[in-house]
Amino acid sequence: MSGLWYELTAASPPVLAEAVAEILRRHVPAGVSIEEPIEPLGPEQGFRVVEGPVLVRAYVPSSELGAVVVARLREEFASFPEVELVARPMYERDWQTSWREFFGVVRTGSCLTVVPTWVEHAPADGEVVIRLDPGQAFGTGHHETTRLCLAALAAVVRPGHRVLDVGTGSGILSIAAVKLGACAVDACDIDPVAVDVARANVDANGVRGAVRVALGSIADAANGAYDVAVANINTEADIALAPALAEALVPGGLAIVSGFLAVDLPAVRAALRRAGLRPTAARHEGEWALLEASRVG
Repeated sequence: MSGLWYELTAASPPVLAEAVAEILRRHVPAGVSIEEPIEPLGPEQGFRVVEGPVLVRAYVPSSELGAVVVARLREEFASFPEVELVARPMYERDWQTSWREFFGVVRTGSCLTVVPTWVEHAPADGEVVIRLDPGQAFGTGHHETTRLCLAALAAVVRPGHRVLDVGTGSGILSIAAVKLGACAVDACDIDPVAVDVARANVDANGVRGAVRVALGSIADAANGAYDVAVANINTEADIALAPALAEALVPGGLAIVSGFLAVDLPAVRAALRRAGLRPTAARHEGEWALLEASRVG
């Protein structure tokens, strides 16, 4: 971002957060962020989730076009009395520094710990540290679906595995896969900003030789057979990508899909089955879910 922008913040009940995010995505092509209500506990302690509204944020230029977008969003959200939309003018320099105060160390419940690049952290014995600067890309370890994916990867990735990461965002899952033993990871994202962020994080973690980050879809990144394929995007994307994920896997390979609410789990499970994948496990955190499914044959 540069110059003056509108920071759009929609305060939403957790159950409506994904629907609110989809509305913002339709009007704001630069992407959105979903922020749970958290209380920072300090650089080393991380954070704790508290009760309150989920904040869905997006940014549009402070211009005539931006004003039109804000007006249209207000019209759409008029049918959501539970959602409050606030448009706040801000300069790029304000955004670049203020957001960092909300990101501390994230312990995922497995051996993996996510540490912001600007925080000093001494790893404990057996702790696998992922250094991360998310920039404008999704994937910090603070969102439930990222933590679900990290836990799933920690349970299934073995030395020598080849992994496909679709919708890589910040690159966090690709980096985790290598640090867990994967010999090669192909990552892709349709957002050029995310690709740049992912490549920078791959370099910061010293895994460039094992991770290839490509701009594009699964067809552009998949150049062989994978032991594990992970997609942490959203319900619609996970359903649409199911056939391609199945084709990318070796027989018996495992697909890990998340980014959807638990209420959408039956629809995602059905799509995986239609694609020739056999659901083997489900994970939940809060209202979010993850499915694991193996390729049959």
